[in-house]
Amino acid sequence: MWQSLGRDKTTQKSINLDFQSNLDEVKEIIITHEDQIVKNYLSKANKSEKEFWATFFKNKDFDFPLNMHIMKFIIHNKKNIELVFKYLNFRFLFNEVSEKKIVTEYPPYLLIEPVSTCNLKCPFCFQTDGSFTKKPYMGVMDLSLFKKIIDEANEIGVGAVTLASRGEPTLHPNLKEMLKYTRTKKNIFEIKLNTNASFLTEELCYEIFNSKINQVVISADHYEKTMYEKLRKNANFEKIVKNADMLFDIRKKFSNNLTEIRISGIDFYKTTDKKKFHDFWIKRSDHVSIGYALERWDTYNNKEHPEINDPCENLWDRMYIWFDGKVNPCDADYKSYLSYGSVEKNTIKNLWKNQIIEKLRTEHLCNDRKKTNPCNKCGVTFV
Repeated sequence: MWQSLGRDKTTQKSINLDFQSNLDEVKEIIITHEDQIVKNYLSKANKSEKEFWATFFKNKDFDFPLNMHIMKFIIHNKKNIELVFKYLNFRFLFNEVSEKKIVTEYPPYLLIEPVSTCNLKCPFCFQTDGSFTKKPYMGVMDLSLFKKIIDEANEIGVGAVTLASRGEPTLHPNLKEMLKYTRTKKNIFEIKLNTNASFLTEELCYEIFNSKINQVVISADHYEKTMYEKLRKNANFEKIVKNADMLFDIRKKFSNNLTEIRISGIDFYKTTDKKKFHDFWIKRSDHVSIGYALERWDTYNNKEHPEINDPCENLWDRMYIWFDGKVNPCDADYKSYLSYGSVEKNTIKNLWKNQIIEKLRTEHLCNDRKKTNPCNKCGVTFV
C-alpha cells in the first residue's frame, strides 16, 4: 500500500504500510470520549475547531489525513484525552493553514538547524555545491540561541519542531541537551529528528527515547552496499545498518514508547526495487518510505518551471531557522535569497508576519511565483 506523507506531488510515499488497524483504534479512542470532549473542552474551542469536531462525530472519521506518528501519539496518550484533544486541534490547524493559505499569528511548525554542515555529499543534495559548503553558510547553533527559540515556540504555541535542515544534526555536541530541553515544553507536541545515522551512539539513542522524541527519520537510499555508498557519498553502509539496528533494539527496552522510526529513501535514478528496499529496512524500523529527488542540488542554476505557478504551502505552515538565527521559508533556498530576518534580532512571532514574507505570500497568491527566484526553479507543486 502507498500513502503520501505530504501534500506536494513529489512527496515521500510509504511502502506497504497497513495503518487501518491503528486508525480504527484512534477513532474508537475519540468516540469513547465524545461526551467528555463535548462537555469539557469544546465550549472553549474556536469556530473552526467546533466545526472540525462536529464533522468528526457526525461521520466518525477525520477530514484530514493521519499518518503513523500522529496515530502513535494519540494511542500513546489515550488516557489523557485533553492532551489528545489539543493535539488534534493542532494537526487540524496545520492542515487548514496549508490548504486554505491562512496567515496565523505564529508558524505552526519550526524546522531548526543545529548544524549546517554534513559529513556526506549526496549527489541530490545542496551539500555538493562547493560555494555553499564554506563560510558564511557553515556553522553550529549556540545552545543559548536554541533555548531562546524553544522558549518562544512554547510560549506562542508552536506545535511541532524538527531538528534538522541543511546539515546533519547529530554533529552538534549538545544535541542530547537540545532534545531533553525541548521535551520539557508542554505546548510543543511533536519533536522530530532527521539523521543519516552516521553518528548515532548508544548514549544518544537512550536520550532519544528518554526524551520521547515522536519520530526519528533515517535517510537511507538503498539496500545494497555499492549503490548505497554511491548515493550517500562518504557513508559506510555497514556502519549505518549497525546504527539503525542499535536504535531499533534499544527502543525495545522502553515500554509503550512514543518514538516512531522511519527509513526515508531517495530513488535518485528511478530504478530502485521498492519491495527489496522495503523488505531490507522494515526489519529495523516501523515505517519505510521513498520518493524521487527534489531539484535542490543546484537550485539557483536549475531550469525554470513556468508551468508550475501554484502557491507554495510552506509559506503558511512552517518556518526554517538556520544555525545563526536566520529564518527562511524553505531549505531548497539553501543560500537564503528569501530570508525574512533573524531570531537573534527579532521574535518568531514578529518575523512571521513581517513585510518581507507577506510580500512573498502575496506574490504566490497572485500567480507571480514564477517571477520569484528561486521559487520558479524548485519544481514542487501542490496541485
